Amino acid sequence: MTDTADQNFELVDGAERKSSTSDSFEAVDDKKTDSQSVKEEEPKLPFVDQSIKDDAERKPEKDGEQLVEDALNAPIRPDQEQFYTAESSNRAITLLIAFSAMMFTVPLLVMATLYYNVFIDHFHLPPAEAMLYSGICVAVVVILIAAAFCYVAWKEEKDAEDKLKAEKKKE
Repeated sequence: MTDTADQNFELVDGAERKSSTSDSFEAVDDKKTDSQSVKEEEPKLPFVDQSIKDDAERKPEKDGEQLVEDALNAPIRPDQEQFYTAESSNRAITLLIAFSAMMFTVPLLVMATLYYNVFIDHFHLPPAEAMLYSGICVAVVVILIAAAFCYVAWKEEKDAEDKLKAEKKKE
């Protein structure tokens, strides 16, 4: 196979032949015309040295405690004020405790009830099958509890937004 630089190509429509090599591209960078403004650039350091220099010029970052303190002292946006009242805080904590308790107790009660009273006593299934079906039902119950929590949280936020819109209409 021949090298493409050695091949001759025909020119179309009387176009001029201009050839360039990698040397000519480098030469373009070296040649500066009078119309171009000559701007002296800072010499580039090797990668490691440049990164060390960049790190030295960067502003020091805040530590975790300072970030938390800044977040706690940040002003509250007017459209978010309804979420930071004592009433909404109490409701959020109550919902957290209630749904946490449900996630622990309801699956245990469902498992025991279905295993002993339904699958073994009523349907007379072997213990392995009864445990399998009880486990499947408990997984469904856990998903339903999580979905209920999502719905309650969505509904609470939607109510707060509606309340804010009603207050803005009154003004």
